[in-house]
Amino acid sequence: MRKLSCLIVLLLIAVITNAQLKQVSGTVTGKTGGKPLAGVTVQSGTTVTVTNAAGAFSIQAKKGDKITFTSTGLKPSTLSVGDENNFSVILEEDQQALGEVVVVGYTSQRKKDLTGAVAIVDLTPVKNNSSGNTMQALQGRVAGLYIEKDGSPNGSNGRILIRGSNTLPPENRSTPLYIIDGIATDRPEVFQNMDPATIASMQVLKDASAASIYGARASNGVIIVTTKNGGNTNSKVNFQLNSSVSTQSEKSMRFKMLSSIDRGRALWQASVNDRQDPGDGYGEIYDFDWNNNFDNPVLNSVTLKPFVGGDQNTPAGNTDWQSVMYKTGIVTNTSLTASAGNKNSSVEINIGYLKNTGMLRYTGYKRLSGSINAITRSFNDKVTFGLNLRIANSDETLTARDLG
Repeated sequence: MRKLSCLIVLLLIAVITNAQLKQVSGTVTGKTGGKPLAGVTVQSGTTVTVTNAAGAFSIQAKKGDKITFTSTGLKPSTLSVGDENNFSVILEEDQQALGEVVVVGYTSQRKKDLTGAVAIVDLTPVKNNSSGNTMQALQGRVAGLYIEKDGSPNGSNGRILIRGSNTLPPENRSTPLYIIDGIATDRPEVFQNMDPATIASMQVLKDASAASIYGARASNGVIIVTTKNGGNTNSKVNFQLNSSVSTQSEKSMRFKMLSSIDRGRALWQASVNDRQDPGDGYGEIYDFDWNNNFDNPVLNSVTLKPFVGGDQNTPAGNTDWQSVMYKTGIVTNTSLTASAGNKNSSVEINIGYLKNTGMLRYTGYKRLSGSINAITRSFNDKVTFGLNLRIANSDETLTARDLG
C-alpha cells in the first residue's frame, strides 16, 4: 500500500511538471536586411534545437525559463518565457567576432587571422647572420623546417623541407612555393639571393590549407616574403651599411683518424681474433712480425711496405685527408641600403656583395646583388604604382661529385 501511494505521488508530480511546460515558437531574423537566419542554436535548459531555413524554431519551456539564441558572427540574445507563446527575435552582427573569420589570402593578414599552421619568423637574428643565405639562416627558427645542406659555400643545391622528413615530393620536387611580394616562384635560388636587410616580414605556411589559395604548388608549404619599400622618412634619405667578416671551420667535428701503422695493428688484431693469418689478408701492404701463436698472440712490430703489392705505381700512404681537403673558410658580407619617402611615395635601393672562400678546398662563392623597391600612391590612395626589381650575379665553384 505504501509503495502504491509513493507511485501515485510521483505520477502526480510528473503530471504537474508536464502541465507547466508549453510549446514556445517563433522566428529569428537578422538585424541587417531582416532576412530569416537558419542554423541559429536555440537552448532552454538542457533542451536544444536549431532554426530551419525559414528561421523558425519550436522548443518546450515553462514560464520563467530563459531561452538563448546563439550563432557564429552574431551577438547572443536571451529572452524570458512569460504568458506569450510566440516570439520574434532579431540578432545583430558581432563585429569583434567577425574579425576572427578567416579571409582567403594570407599575404596581408595578421597572425591571429590565420587558422592553419603558420610560423611568423623573427627576422632580428637573421639580419645579423653572415652566411649569405637567408634560407640557411632560418634553420632552427621554424618548427619542422629542415634545411638539407650539400657542403657547398652557398648551399644552393640543398633541399628545403618545411614539414621535415614528412614532406611528400610531388613529381620528385620537394621545394616549397615562394611568394615574394606577391610573385610566386619555386626556384630556391631566387629567395637565397635576397639580402636579409631588405626583408620586412616572413611567414611560413606549413599545412594543406595553403593549397586553397595557391593550388597544388603549395603542397610542400609556402614561404611568404614581404620586402621593404622605404617607408615615410619625411623626404629624408637614410643610409644603412652592414658589413661582417666571419670564419668557418670544421676542426671541432673532425674524426680522430688512425695512422697507417695503427691501422696495421688493428688489422692484425682482427685477423688473429678470427684465427686467420694476417699476412694472407694484408700482406700486400704490411709486414707483420709476430709469434704466429693464435692461443697467445704477441705482435713485435708492423712495417708498412713502400708500394702496395710491389706495384711502384701504387705507393702506400699515410695521409690525413681531413687536413688535406679542409681549410678555414672566410666569409665577408657587405650591404648598403638607401631609403627615402614621404606619405605618398617611397623607395629603397640595396646593393650587396658576398664572398665565401669555402671550407672545402677548390670551392668558393661570390655574389653581387641589387634591388630597387619603390611605390607611389595617387588620387587619394585609389591608384598605386610600384616597381620591384631584383638582380643577382653569382660565381660559384661547386663541390666535385666524383673523382676524375
